[in-house]
Order: sequence, then C-alpha cells, then structure tokens
Amino acid sequence: MNPPRTRTRRGRRSRAARAARVPLAAVVAGALLAAVGCSGSGSDGGTGRPAGAPGASAAAQAGVPAAGRQAPAPAAVDPARPAADTCGNAELSLKPPSAVPTKDSWPKASWMEAIVQRGHIIVGVDQSSYPFGYLDPVSNSLKGFDIDLLRRVAKAVFGPDSGDERIRFRVLRNADRVPAVERGEVDIVAMTMTVNCDRRARVDFSDIYFLAGQRALVQLDPDLPEQAKQGLPGLAGFRVCAVNGSTSLGRIKDPKYNAKPVEGETWADCLVKLQKGETDAISTDDTILAGLQAQDPKFTAVVGERISREPYGMAISKEHPEFVRFVNAVLAETRRDGTWRKLYDTHIGTALGTGDAQPPAVTAWRDAS
Repeated sequence: MNPPRTRTRRGRRSRAARAARVPLAAVVAGALLAAVGCSGSGSDGGTGRPAGAPGASAAAQAGVPAAGRQAPAPAAVDPARPAADTCGNAELSLKPPSAVPTKDSWPKASWMEAIVQRGHIIVGVDQSSYPFGYLDPVSNSLKGFDIDLLRRVAKAVFGPDSGDERIRFRVLRNADRVPAVERGEVDIVAMTMTVNCDRRARVDFSDIYFLAGQRALVQLDPDLPEQAKQGLPGLAGFRVCAVNGSTSLGRIKDPKYNAKPVEGETWADCLVKLQKGETDAISTDDTILAGLQAQDPKFTAVVGERISREPYGMAISKEHPEFVRFVNAVLAETRRDGTWRKLYDTHIGTALGTGDAQPPAVTAWRDAS
C-alpha cells in the first residue's frame, strides 16, 4: 500500500508529507544498492512502472545474478546528419546482410560461433529502468523492450527454441557499460544507451533501434516557478539530478543551462532525492523519466520539450564486426516482421505519449556507398 500523502493549506507538500513518501522510494534505492553489492556489477536505470502495471518499486530492484567474466520516438536515422566531434555521423553502423545469417553461413571463426561454443551469450542490462529493462516482481524475470530485443539476438544465435538458459544477464551501471564491452566481460549491451562519438571511439554500435530525447521530471507543486516547467532550459539555478556516466549529466553541467548538477548513484537514487527535497528536478531521456514518473504519478510530472536527440544502439566490441552485422540483421528483421512494433505496444504503449510509434528507418551505413 502506498504511504498516505497530505498537503499543507497552501497546497505545497509539508515536510511530514514529504517524509511519508520517502520510505517506499528509499526501500527501492536500498534494494538496488544491495543488488549492486551482490552482483558485482550494479544497475542504474529508472524506477517504477507505468500506471496500471502491477508491483513496481522495491521488487523491481531485486538482484539478478551476474554472469561470470569471459575473456575473449519515431524518426529516420539521417545519413546526412552533421558530423559530431570527430567521428562523422556516430549513428551509422555496419551494413547487415539481407537476412539473418544461419549458422552454416557464418564467417569462419566468427564471434557467433565463439558464443555457441561457450554455451551462452553474456548481455549487459539494466534491471530497474521500466519499460526498457526491469525485474518483474510477479515472475521474478527480466522484462522490457531492451531485454526482449536481446532475447531475439540470442534466439538468432542459438535457434528459435532456445530460451533464457542460453543467456547470462550482467547488470551494469551507466559508467560500466563501455568498459564491460572493452574488457570482454559482455558480448553486447542494450540499456537505453545513447550512441555518440566518445563512446564509438571505444566500442562499436548496432544500428539505431530507438530514438529518445532529454526532458525533465519535477514535483507537482503550486509554488513551482513557470520557468521550471520548460525543462532543463528553465532550470537555471535549480538543482538537477542525473546519474554519473550518463550523457544527461554532461548536458546538465553545460554552462549554458546554469543548473546545479546533483549526482545520483542510480536513477532510483535521483527519485529519492527529488522526493526528499535534495534536488529540484531530474533530467534525462524521456524513456527513463516515464518510468520514474510512474513511481510517483500523483506528485511528479515530465516537463519541457526534448532538448536533445538520444539514439539508442547496442554496444559491441570493435573486435567483432561480424557480430555487429549479425545483430543489425536481427534488428532489421524485427523492423520488417512487426516485432519492433509489437514490443513497443507491449512494453511502452502510450507511456511516451506516442500512439503510432514506428521504428527508426535505417537506410545508410558507414561502410556502404
């Protein structure tokens, strides 16, 4: 049962009422930190679930055993997109074959074959960022848009009859995603990861499979200045929380916004800070904010227009270009056969206010003329 919520005569939540809301979120963050300690990897996504989804909160933060280390919004991906930094168009990946390659057509000594010989694929995930990666408290299994896309990749490697017994889920923090790929601790990462030049310099990425944008989450308060409802551009002088290792935190630190950055251990931690009055807002991808807002739907709101383009890709080692192409073929198949839209309807629905979402149209690659 949710703790009682009260308001003062002026409409602003009293300290007592704010304190009454903290225990639930504090349990969420505590369970998440406990999972970090147990798994050796950690998690960093949002907390909570959309209205109507059963049992968010603490159970969604429970630990998922990490695998052992192994050594070795709808828009098109624009091929004419201006260069960012020094890598050209960071969104362009490697061109896939026209169909998902079967085992007998894999390149010699391919990474797919190495995965099969190992007996399982190791995937980097978030376990608390509804609706992309979260632990369902009812089934005690990982679910979400990212999770199901990874399951589709695993089936392409091991066969359509394979299941989670062929997958080792490794829960990662934002800051650990790229290093985990570089060190060969995971084969692939899918956890609302923005593709940019800094990251592409260290790892490769699949084709873009989702487009998000940075907005802000604030408390619904009658005394909240109107400017704060503009999102990050209106939060000059306000404390704004984001997770270390996220592109969102870097944008909050941009002098042009003049915000006061607050670092959270996880997105759940940022939500606790917002509820306790230790930050005035949270700013990150609207996909993550939708899950956070669902944790406290009566007292928080996602505000402002998108101030960024956040193209999500799956991170893969630069040493395995054949695996990048393989994954891109799987993603292309999900776009063609309707799987992408089915997963969107199942996991996201109208949480982002998009009733007729379509997958990003991938029509160009960096190795194709």
